[in-house]
Amino acid sequence: MGIDIHNLNFLAHAQDRGVRFERTLAIGRQAVFVEPGDLQAHRLRRGLPPLSEVPAYFEPVLTQWFGAREADAVDASPYEGARLIHDMNAPWPAQSPERGRFDAVLDFGCLEHVFNFPVAWRNCVDLCRVGGHVLHALPANNLSGHGFYQFSPELFFNLYQPERGFELLDVFFALKADHRHWWRVASPLAVRRRVNLCNSHEVYMLVLARKLREPGELPPPQQSDYAKDEWLKSPVAPVAATVSRPRAALRVLEALGLRDTLRGARERWRAMRRSGLALPAPDYTRVDVARLIGRAG
Repeated sequence: MGIDIHNLNFLAHAQDRGVRFERTLAIGRQAVFVEPGDLQAHRLRRGLPPLSEVPAYFEPVLTQWFGAREADAVDASPYEGARLIHDMNAPWPAQSPERGRFDAVLDFGCLEHVFNFPVAWRNCVDLCRVGGHVLHALPANNLSGHGFYQFSPELFFNLYQPERGFELLDVFFALKADHRHWWRVASPLAVRRRVNLCNSHEVYMLVLARKLREPGELPPPQQSDYAKDEWLKSPVAPVAATVSRPRAALRVLEALGLRDTLRGARERWRAMRRSGLALPAPDYTRVDVARLIGRAG
């Protein structure tokens, strides 16, 4: 759990979007994994004062660069010095004074490690005040084994809907290998189809949402294409089975022992095409990060 260059830039973008960090809670005490040169470049781009110390953890960055008066953290154990100790698998105590207290809740690389994700997510929004913001930076692709889960944008497009008490402000993909660009993700609800990703790089998802009201009890979200379209269709009458020409050709290739060989060649070709840093339009729109968060000195 920590703040890398993508997360640092995401904090700056959130600040430009009006997020207040006076009382910030991190899920897990956030270490700082930004190279000194990148910290200096970020400082100059944003017109910020020098930090009073080389930060090992996030508190100096939040207080000196983002105006936090309180930079707090919660963890399941005290081994990294978090003030609040709570297992996020369990609901936050109903009478806790921390509920609804924080202007910003940072989930930077935590919830993928929590088995009971729905409860952990609900804790995040319950700890956030009305009008405050929840920020996520979570694994999305090619990080299998890093935690319990990788996440799809589909989840957050459905979790953070106005009728559920939230405003979803941004969803980006960030490729670990490319610090200069993000990719704005199209909403499946807007394009009315699934927005998929298959590529050859580690991809993180950056999510910014605003809490509009206390949401109360929430039903589980349904995937958008089922909830908005597929489940509303009438049953389709069965169609008589026919053997298409492509299927017949596959049977010939299988009889010759060539089908798996050709499939393997196809997959290798696809992997080569996906090895670049670009994500496919129109589902993804490239964003220049330096231009997005740049400020005149």
